[in-house]
Amino acid sequence: MKKFLFAAVGLLFATVAARAALPLVGFYKTIDDNTNSAKSIVKLYDCGGNLCGRIVALFNADGTEIEETISNPVRVAEKLEGLPHMDGLDILWNMSWDARNNRFSGGRIMDPKDGRTYSARVWADPDDASLLRVRGSIGPFGRTQVWHVVNIADLPKDLQKLDASKWEVVIPRQ
Repeated sequence: MKKFLFAAVGLLFATVAARAALPLVGFYKTIDDNTNSAKSIVKLYDCGGNLCGRIVALFNADGTEIEETISNPVRVAEKLEGLPHMDGLDILWNMSWDARNNRFSGGRIMDPKDGRTYSARVWADPDDASLLRVRGSIGPFGRTQVWHVVNIADLPKDLQKLDASKWEVVIPRQ
């Protein structure tokens, strides 16, 4: 009986530990589809057991350096209700883990330029662990972006100290 109880408690702790850390949580650099230069830094975070993503920094026009962060937002999302700052804007939400397909799906992604939302899927690149594939689509039509893992030590100090554990998802409205 003691062996069974010990095994059951061990299994419970293993299950809790496995759910405690979602895969793919971290910082990612997004790349502009047209210019192929760095556009923003997105923090993927755990939002109630799902995956969400928030813009935490924006690059300058040529994509060579971070121009503003969530601590000092400047640019606004002109197509969204209330004109929220781009830094601090949730652009990915309600993504649930699909273990069978080894990806997140079922959520939404928003293009902050025009405020449109799309079905979303997110998965690690099978050939390069430093890349993330992010697909937004309407039915069978869509596009896939490649996001690049960012080492936290390479970020400005204010971003290194971000605590996403208390963030609540704010779904933007057009």
